[in-house]
Amino acid sequence: MKNLRIDVKVTEYEMRQVTEEAARRGMTKSELIRSLIAKLPEPLPKKHSRDSHSRAVTPV
Repeated sequence: MKNLRIDVKVTEYEMRQVTEEAARRGMTKSELIRSLIAKLPEPLPKKHSRDSHSRAVTPV
């Protein structure tokens, strides 16, 4: 489900690049950007929130 959004500022030149490449490929600008993101490496596994705040426990 696509429920997150990224807002990115680009130059006029970069916008022309994206617009023209999307048109050349017959896709929307969003589809083009998603296809480029799909080529990135897999993200690291998500840690549980309690793991990120855990403290070392010393046995008594």
